[in-house]
Amino acid sequence: MSENEMNGPNPFEAIFGELEDQFNEALMEKRASIAVSVAGVAGLVYRAAVAEGVPADLAKVFAAEYWEREMHPPVIASAYAFEDQDEDDE
Repeated sequence: MSENEMNGPNPFEAIFGELEDQFNEALMEKRASIAVSVAGVAGLVYRAAVAEGVPADLAKVFAAEYWEREMHPPVIASAYAFEDQDEDDE
């Protein structure tokens, strides 16, 4: 018989496991909500471009680029950020 089986369930692990599940669910709901909003704006970009006379294929590219930038923003690292971190470590 293992130590966990002899001592019963660890209440600390149970509480934090439940909290982790709740946070993960909330994060998933937030990300889904953001995706729906971004999709709506991407559709607006497409419709506005077409309404202004942009060819539909090009308007799709505009909407796809908007989607990509919002859902996967570029990461910009600054040398200053690394220098500041190094100074804090000393």
